[in-house]
Amino acid sequence: MGRNGEVEHGWGRASFVEEMGLLWEAVGSARMDGRIIGYLIVTDAPYVSSAQLAEALKVSAGSISLATRRLVEAGFVKRHAVPGERSRYFRMEDDVWGSFLAGERRFLEEQRQLGEKALELIGDEEEGPRRRLQNMIDYMRWIQGAHRELLANWKAYRRAHHPDVPAAQESPAPFRPGPDEPAAPGAAASGSDAPDASGLASEQRRSIALGQALARRLVPDTVWQAAAPLLPSSAQGERAVLTGVVHVLTAGCGWQQLPGHFGVSPATAHRRFTAWSDADVWERLPAAAAPEDRAWCTEIAAAARKRRGRRDA
Repeated sequence: MGRNGEVEHGWGRASFVEEMGLLWEAVGSARMDGRIIGYLIVTDAPYVSSAQLAEALKVSAGSISLATRRLVEAGFVKRHAVPGERSRYFRMEDDVWGSFLAGERRFLEEQRQLGEKALELIGDEEEGPRRRLQNMIDYMRWIQGAHRELLANWKAYRRAHHPDVPAAQESPAPFRPGPDEPAAPGAAASGSDAPDASGLASEQRRSIALGQALARRLVPDTVWQAAAPLLPSSAQGERAVLTGVVHVLTAGCGWQQLPGHFGVSPATAHRRFTAWSDADVWERLPAAAAPEDRAWCTEIAAAARKRRGRRDA
């Protein structure tokens, strides 16, 4: 065994980091995000700075900034404050997977509430939209019940297999629905008709949920309010398209790698990016943004310039 856990002429920590990046890339996420996750999993340091990550992974500070922002917002990475230090530090909790599962439930609850709000706008005679919205609401209720089971089963599994782990290091308590949330259909079911909770925890579903959580944060309400007036009149309602474009720009992936859960085709995202670049949307965005969003919008603009500079948009 060599220094820092490396095996001479073999597989070591660096290999783990790179393969984590490839795995994340394979399911539609940014390779850099996976590399940072891998590095934070195997490092023995309690926390690391942006500069340390950039040096260890041999990438620019800008790449680290974009990736850590996505990971912090998704709940995979925590910011760590060091008194007297201006540098940004990051760490990973031991049970990051349980933490993410709890955060995912909060996102599902928001989707359920959104569906119910939209249902109030639909007339009784509009059978198609009502069916689709009701199905959305019922699905979110059902999967929320499965999440309660998953979190309880996960905590029980950890206690059984690692009884020496302090309770403070266990995954957080499950998200509790509000008083207006009815019991999730099938949550307490038993027998052959009960939901297969373990099947819901597949890698594909986790990847989709991660992308959805990121989509909500790539273009938050305040950024959309700043960007919408800059878009051509024909694109005033295309928040989903803008979100997909921002994902491609900040993740550094190709247009064909745009995940389907954004609801935007790669061709549409590419066309809008080109049109909005020609209209100087990206250059005007930072000045239009609120102070708290200006740094993020500046990073988006820089990524757009880089993409246009490659002439492969």
